[in-house]
Amino acid sequence: MAIKLIVGLANPGAEYAATRHNAGAWYVDLLAERLRAPLREEPKFFGYTSRITLEGEDVRLLVPTTFMNLSGKAVGAMASFYRIQPDEILVAHDELDLPPGVAKFKLGRRPRRPQWSERHHQQAGQ
Repeated sequence: MAIKLIVGLANPGAEYAATRHNAGAWYVDLLAERLRAPLREEPKFFGYTSRITLEGEDVRLLVPTTFMNLSGKAVGAMASFYRIQPDEILVAHDELDLPPGVAKFKLGRRPRRPQWSERHHQQAGQ
């Protein structure tokens, strides 16, 4: 399995700009910047997108412009358009159970999820 879509979650608006809820978007923004693949607004995917190559694989980047609890709409639109399967999607988001600066990766199973995450999967059709 190869990752084909990296999604960075955030909440829009000035009141959330400096909060850790935007950590996922910061990660994708930095990745796009370092790989010289600027994010561009793409209304049909409800967010900002780019395309990169990692280890010879085509990978899409997505930062939804929706609130986190509605991001499944953006993820679902992009995954459907490019025929990306759920196990080919990496979602970067904040995790309040971890201290700032610590990352955790899970593969192959769905972790215990808050209610917003359940809605995210339903909206994405997963």
